[in-house]
Amino acid sequence: MSESELCRPLRTGVFTLVCVSLSAVGHVVSSGHDVPLTGLLLGTAVVLAVAWVLSGRRHGPGMLTAWMLWGQLALHVTFSYTQAAGHADHTGAVLVQDPMPAWAMISMHLVMALVSAWWLHLGENALFAFLRFMALSLIPLLLVVGAVPSTRATTSVRFSSADQHPRPRPPYLCHSRVLRGPPPVLAA
Repeated sequence: MSESELCRPLRTGVFTLVCVSLSAVGHVVSSGHDVPLTGLLLGTAVVLAVAWVLSGRRHGPGMLTAWMLWGQLALHVTFSYTQAAGHADHTGAVLVQDPMPAWAMISMHLVMALVSAWWLHLGENALFAFLRFMALSLIPLLLVVGAVPSTRATTSVRFSSADQHPRPRPPYLCHSRVLRGPPPVLAA
């Protein structure tokens, strides 16, 4: 497995969370109406499904921006449709009045897409830099301490008789004294 495959659920979840939450906030600010829960759930499901397909590998800032723009467009359509359906009266006439013009709504989604793509790109770079640092720091430390099993075969006897040689100590215990147990019997 590559580093991208291991981080796929994390990448998918963060992309979906950022895309949907920023789009919902921008849509509410632009339209002046709340986004219905059905629209939020439907938009989240669509973005999550597409993000899962796309998160198999890392993308650059240009590709992230393109997919963020797609997500903002899909969420705008979903949110507008569910808002219109939620504000229709019994005759079927839509009562939604947008306080902002269409160009303001589009520019709001465009700004949200650019900011979130930039933020996701920086966050992903920071995450992989941290994972590389931890791998380069912890693996040598574990090798020195002896926590990583070695390839040589070791035979140990759980209960040994006193006439057998004592077991060799691990390299990290070669200069330590064992002070547990009863004191040794000295010959008189």
